[in-house]
Amino acid sequence: MRIPEEKIEEIRAAADIVDVVSGFVRLKKAGRNYTGLCPFHREKTPSFNVNPERAIFKCFGCGKGGNVFTFLMEMEQLSFVDAVETLAERYNIALSREGGPSQETRDRIEAMYEANRLAAHFFFDTLQGGKGEIGRTYYEGRAWTPETQRGFGLGFAPDGWRHFLDFARNSGMEEDVLEATGLIIRKEGGKTYDRFRNRVVFPIISVSRKVLGFGARALTPDDHPKYLNSPESAVYNKSRVLYGLSQSHRAIRDLDAVVLVEGYADVISLYQAGVENVVSTSGTALTPDQVHMLSRYTRNFFFLYDADSAGLSAMLRGIDTILDEDCDARIVQLPAGEDPDSYVRARGADAVRARLGEAVSFVDFITEQFRREGKLETPEGKTQVTRRIVDLVARMDDPLRREFYIHHIAEKYGIYESVLYRELAKELKSRGDRPRRPVPVEVAQEGREPEKTQGDIPREEKVFCELLLQAPAEIQSEVLQHVRIGHFHDPRIRRFLHVLFEQHEHEGHIQTDALWRYVEEDVSMHNLLADMLMDPIKPVSEWSRKQTVTPTDERRVLLDAYKKVVRRMVEVTHGRVQQQLRTDASPELLARFRELALLLRVRWDGILTFDDIPDVEEEGD
Repeated sequence: MRIPEEKIEEIRAAADIVDVVSGFVRLKKAGRNYTGLCPFHREKTPSFNVNPERAIFKCFGCGKGGNVFTFLMEMEQLSFVDAVETLAERYNIALSREGGPSQETRDRIEAMYEANRLAAHFFFDTLQGGKGEIGRTYYEGRAWTPETQRGFGLGFAPDGWRHFLDFARNSGMEEDVLEATGLIIRKEGGKTYDRFRNRVVFPIISVSRKVLGFGARALTPDDHPKYLNSPESAVYNKSRVLYGLSQSHRAIRDLDAVVLVEGYADVISLYQAGVENVVSTSGTALTPDQVHMLSRYTRNFFFLYDADSAGLSAMLRGIDTILDEDCDARIVQLPAGEDPDSYVRARGADAVRARLGEAVSFVDFITEQFRREGKLETPEGKTQVTRRIVDLVARMDDPLRREFYIHHIAEKYGIYESVLYRELAKELKSRGDRPRRPVPVEVAQEGREPEKTQGDIPREEKVFCELLLQAPAEIQSEVLQHVRIGHFHDPRIRRFLHVLFEQHEHEGHIQTDALWRYVEEDVSMHNLLADMLMDPIKPVSEWSRKQTVTPTDERRVLLDAYKKVVRRMVEVTHGRVQQQLRTDASPELLARFRELALLLRVRWDGILTFDDIPDVEEEGD
């Protein structure tokens, strides 16, 4: 379901990047740009810049940059498509998709979102009115303030069969849409009635602030079940939803940790007390989709489940899922009979933070559980425990983390590390795992690989690319015919040139504003592109402002820049081959060394055309 390029461009053009960024950063006008403190790293002196003319942002402190889509992707940890959808909704632009659902299906989904939004307002307004007294009494008993109730959109469904149904009908909502969302139920005879009656209601809201469904709690012992949730629908899949993420995602990102709890009340009480990086599942065990969603914000997971057997079992199941995503799982243990809601209300946020500080690794947690079951008193039991933990370690992608835990297990159980490594190798082989290749820098995503700073790019390569972007279209096309990617060392510059070639092939020319379409999800490329566009190196000839400049001058500026790129590549390769000759004096290597030495003696200032540049590439290309 791809969004057409022309629609993406329409949204990008409509979105005011200053307006969007100002929702997160206090900006101040500074000449043609706006500046502020960077939201992506801590700083005291503003180094974050927004250029409204080019509709880009760039931080000269941490190196992050991009366009309005990139900013939302980074701030809200959204995918490119989610960022596009968020801005389309904000600027009232109807989205169309290629190869996606029909217009009729899309209209129905939007109608379901609207039905849920309408229901959330109805339940909230009912809570505030005369029929909501019983709901207000329940929330006051939980010590949730009016501000907290408003922040989570808490509501109340009045007792009766058709209160919401009549309200929705009067609002013009069709019954089949209400039924599809699960807000009403249809009997066999066709009669319809409200699903939620005489219950406090918890809206389940996405990060993009759409109401996906509802959870509701009974207020009297006679009402069954105690908890009632919206059924799964086209807009609500409980295995992909986390309650509270809409409110907590920024705190999770800022604190680089997420606290996992089991219930709605746990989330709300902790959040109100000041422990804001908290979410819960919607009545399911922790799922791979939920873990993957959270891994966009952090890789550090803290279980804070009830201290009963059901809570312990849920934690044990969740550990496997977290490690499969190559995240870290730690367990916070509460006193017997306590849950997060009761504990924080009785003892406060500092007590919870102290417990979080005492969290144990999954190895220590599982060991303690097996010890309580008496399984560490026999060799057979110890073998079972060890294999269970090695099974978990094998789920990790990071070999350094594996090594740390193997060492930890060896010390804890008095087992030779060599024995554990053999068990680990068996487990990896049974899984079909192979050593994973490092993620290339130019395509690294979501914090899996540390991103190079722009300062690591050779200046000669960056200068050439910036000058190329500023050149007239006909000169760009001519120069691209002579550029060889193998002459460039930095992988991001190589990726950038691939993008230029791809755009030129598809569109017949280079169009700077449209380059973003070719690097949608590649955040590192967004940073590089913004870096080149925000503060480009000015050509000595200033060809864009001189009427006397000829195409020959423009070509010469680019030729001089390209010669510096190639000469640098020759120098770097020459030095590398010279180093290799110390251990390998093979005839082939000696011949390569002499060839490079001759190139270094070439009169580079005598090279007057691109065709005269030596046809040589970096070793290994």
